[in-house]
Amino acid sequence: MTPSRAVATLAVFAIVLSGCAATPPGAHSSAVPNPVTPTVPAPTPTPSVDPATITNLGPDSAGPIELGMTKDEVAATGAVTGISGTEGTCGQPSDGRLVGALPADDSDLVGQLFFSTSTGKLVIIAATPTLATPEGIHLGSRLVDVKKAYPSWKGDEGGDQGAGLVKVDGNNQAVYRVYVDAGQVLELSLQQRRQDCS
Repeated sequence: MTPSRAVATLAVFAIVLSGCAATPPGAHSSAVPNPVTPTVPAPTPTPSVDPATITNLGPDSAGPIELGMTKDEVAATGAVTGISGTEGTCGQPSDGRLVGALPADDSDLVGQLFFSTSTGKLVIIAATPTLATPEGIHLGSRLVDVKKAYPSWKGDEGGDQGAGLVKVDGNNQAVYRVYVDAGQVLELSLQQRRQDCS
């Protein structure tokens, strides 16, 4: 190819490209610009049950959460947080807690749920500060009130200290576990009598 022929080929090529790349002045492009879609953050999920409305612990439930439910059934109530998987882990973090529970750390039982490792069913519901038994016992109750409500209660650490089990009126398959230290209730739970988590 001669140099003059190469220059001519390049000139034709440049003209063709320039015709494709630009819109003549005064002409309108037929392309529709992409509209800008603002991004909105996803709403923060809110519980469907207000924790302040769950006030009764017993004889077989805490609000909509009943002993014997599966993880899926409990999660569907909207009154819990932190449940994952379908297998029970006897109170490990994947078993979840009641909405509104503010534990001091992972070992704190406040609002903790316990699902059986053998059946996968809910077997223990630990109280939050808003929950009380029908007899009025709650976290922070005094020992004198526990003994008045449950005369048979005895702590396993020497009478007035430790954990003691008392019957649940209206449910002979469950007990309350009441833990007292320094004259007040520090732990309270509703639990099935026969289960593999305690």
